[in-house]
Amino acid sequence: MVPTDQGKEDATPDRAIPATGGVRRPDKHSVDLQPDVERIHSTIRREPRDPVEGRERVPWFLLALIPITIFWGGWYLGRHGGDFDTTAHLAFASRQTGIAAAAAEQSAVAISDPVAAGKAVYEKNCQVCHQVAGAGMTGAFPPLVGSEWVTGPPEMVVRILLHGLQGPLEVAGHTYNGAMPAWDGVLQDGEIAAVATYIRQLDGNNASAVPPDLVNIVREADSDRTTPWTVVDLEQAPPVAAAGADAPAAPSVPDSATPAGGAP
Repeated sequence: MVPTDQGKEDATPDRAIPATGGVRRPDKHSVDLQPDVERIHSTIRREPRDPVEGRERVPWFLLALIPITIFWGGWYLGRHGGDFDTTAHLAFASRQTGIAAAAAEQSAVAISDPVAAGKAVYEKNCQVCHQVAGAGMTGAFPPLVGSEWVTGPPEMVVRILLHGLQGPLEVAGHTYNGAMPAWDGVLQDGEIAAVATYIRQLDGNNASAVPPDLVNIVREADSDRTTPWTVVDLEQAPPVAAAGADAPAAPSVPDSATPAGGAP
């Protein structure tokens, strides 16, 4: 044991400790670890602190967006909520008055100038099948020009327009076996009368006009009908009351019709 300058013994006999207050100085055989520790700790001190979940601040723009969204939702509900009425979700409920007025105007035009009104109805609903001049398409759609189904008794064409027609039909020597849609729930009495008048006077046709009163009478007489007409049905249809001088007491089936059935 080697005594130190402070009265203590050193367990290392080969190391001389100078009188420096008991602080040892490394000799050539010792390793100084202080620089390595400082280097490691300095690296750790440079690292940012680990984030803690749930402690982040809410972005300011999100806080501003919340009241804006609530305000906009309240405005939209008040604007489009329909005053919480039971009819709020009916399509165009607030426009029914305007639609009724437009329909009344169309009916008035149809009465005052049925040919012009009938042409507008024809171009919108009939022209795609029966073509512009009413010549139809051979084998697919029968012609309207020269057809006795069109130029015959006016209530005949009205019945066909209201409830449609299906089955085989002979027109101008050609047989057609198709189906014509019903316009009962689509067109008003004035429009039916106008388009019937138009096709009865189209090109070479020279039949009398169809009054709206006749359409109303035929509509009421056949109000319980739910299926399209056939030739047999038209043959067996009861007569309707005459409406004006041009309307016969009962419809008649053209001589060119086949006995089996029909559809223009």
